[in-house]
Amino acid sequence: MTTLGQSLSLVTLNGRARLVFTGLLIAAAAAATFGLLDVFLLVITGQHEVVDFRPYYTAAEAVLRGEDLYPAVDDATLGSARVYVYPPLTAIVVVPLSLLPLSVAEGVVVVGGALAVVATLLAVGVRDWRCYVVAFCWAPVLSAVQLGNVTVFLGLAAALAWRFRDRDLPASISIGVALAAKFLLWPLVVWLVATRRIRAALLACAIGAVLFAGSWAIVGFEGIAEYPDILRRLQGEVEIGSYTAYVVALDAGAASWVARALWLALGLALLGSVLIVGRRGGNRTAFILAIAAALALTPIVWLHYFELLLVAVAVARPRLGFVWFVPLAMWFVSTTDSGNGTTFETSATLVVAALTIGLALRPLVEGVRPVGSDPELVPTRAPVQAT
Repeated sequence: MTTLGQSLSLVTLNGRARLVFTGLLIAAAAAATFGLLDVFLLVITGQHEVVDFRPYYTAAEAVLRGEDLYPAVDDATLGSARVYVYPPLTAIVVVPLSLLPLSVAEGVVVVGGALAVVATLLAVGVRDWRCYVVAFCWAPVLSAVQLGNVTVFLGLAAALAWRFRDRDLPASISIGVALAAKFLLWPLVVWLVATRRIRAALLACAIGAVLFAGSWAIVGFEGIAEYPDILRRLQGEVEIGSYTAYVVALDAGAASWVARALWLALGLALLGSVLIVGRRGGNRTAFILAIAAALALTPIVWLHYFELLLVAVAVARPRLGFVWFVPLAMWFVSTTDSGNGTTFETSATLVVAALTIGLALRPLVEGVRPVGSDPELVPTRAPVQAT
């Protein structure tokens, strides 16, 4: 019995089906391009608000003026989309854009986000134009670009870490910068350790620490003592509205401590898998599991966080395959631009994400063997039987 992925491959061998499929992809490309251009025009004319970028812009202005970067711990607006809660590095990087009018800066960020998605796919070696079309049809990708969120640039950092995995300095810089901007991708350090890149792991941590401390120094360490309390209160305010196993367990009736234990157990299991698979030579598989662990161990997960799945899919399948279409289901199971909705929407979105990771891993764990000095896992072919 053929699998669904195999069935789709067989269908594309048919000339007429291939023509129809290509036509649909071209139509999707036109629609995605039109949609992005429409968003860009609305942004620069002030008719569309790039929600997540505005706190970056405000924080950058505060850096220039030498004002406080963070709200008070008891500020009533903490937890809203209007408040800056990231480490100072992002605000510092955005300072040049704060010299532009807000609408122009937002337009630059939308274009920059779209280019970052393209650069992410290029970095991991995707040359199939169809993959780019499908990627821009993903709800998390469009959400990240339209919101102007830093997630697309974290995805690019992860892609560059994979691209330069055999070169300690560029891989370490990519991960170190990501850590200093947002701690989300810390499981990639575990991936480096698991695949015996100890020097790169130490260098990434060192670069991240230097950038983190340096960015705080630039703002005069203002708010650094209160920052952990700000993050704790932020988590308490918004984690119930995000896509996590913790929220699903709560919705199922579990006590808070039980739900948190289940969430933590899932994340640690994925992290443990990174170590086990990486030590056994599964470089590519361990990297994909590290991306999954990053999403699973983050207490706050918005829809655009799943843009990171793009890196996992591209690393596993640089040519179009069934797995590229799975995240499209998020259009049907998630009705909000950022946070979760009903229990079904939260659960279904996580199922789609898990299915995407599972299908990305499948060709790497069925009939595989290590190859060469770079122990990535590649499919083996069964010998042809004479008839």
